[in-house]
Amino acid sequence: MATYVIGDVQGCYQAFQKLIRKLQFDPQIDHLIFAGDLIARGPDSLAVTQWVLEHKDSCSAVLGNHDLNFLAVTCGLRDPKSEDRIQPLLESSICDSLIEWYRHCPLAMDLSTHGILVVHAGVWPGFDRETLMTELNLVHQALLSNTWIDSLASIYGNKPAHYNDAISNNDRIRFLINACTRMRFIDASSLALDFDCKTSPDMAPSHLSAWMDIPRRIAIDRTIVFGHWATLNGARYDQQFIALDTGCVWGGHLTALRLEDRQRIQVPTYG
Repeated sequence: MATYVIGDVQGCYQAFQKLIRKLQFDPQIDHLIFAGDLIARGPDSLAVTQWVLEHKDSCSAVLGNHDLNFLAVTCGLRDPKSEDRIQPLLESSICDSLIEWYRHCPLAMDLSTHGILVVHAGVWPGFDRETLMTELNLVHQALLSNTWIDSLASIYGNKPAHYNDAISNNDRIRFLINACTRMRFIDASSLALDFDCKTSPDMAPSHLSAWMDIPRRIAIDRTIVFGHWATLNGARYDQQFIALDTGCVWGGHLTALRLEDRQRIQVPTYG
């Protein structure tokens, strides 16, 4: 019996199947947790999601930015982009089932048994774990409500950049989604989110820090496991942070973390 967290699959079905075989995954006893961005950019998001829905009793996921974008596209809130390669998924018979599955996915999972917190992009440095999980209930309830499309329509935009500036519930939802699914860098002096810089941390302007390196960061009593940041290439792997996006969709590797012993298992995208 094992529990695995898998980094950004992004529609890379062949690499995903190679990883499943390497893990010797048994859906009767094992469990997979996807760290967001299950779909988009890769060649076969439809095959990936078909497999997941067929094994949904042994799979769960946190939402990533591409997953939320899929929901917005299905509602007519955004136009599909050709580079996301999700048109076959939008036209498939499983589209409605996937919408419902995604609506039930959280932005973060607190796995107390393993001392792990899974989130797609990261945890804003001003949140402790209890505050984060309490605040995220607002987003979860919004996505499960009868007015979920209206809530989804309000998530786009980069403001507020700081949680203290979130006046309305829509502001709070937008900030929480941005922090959990898009965040890389933080203004070190103000703790404001920055979405302009997408490089590796050593290439960032001096006023910005990677979210996990903010000196004023409130300590989280879990190891934070995250994806999203391909240019990190899995460089963070310690007691506090484990990065799992190793650039599969860009020709890198697809990476899983076995929670029982925190071993990382990888397969190359090609070969």
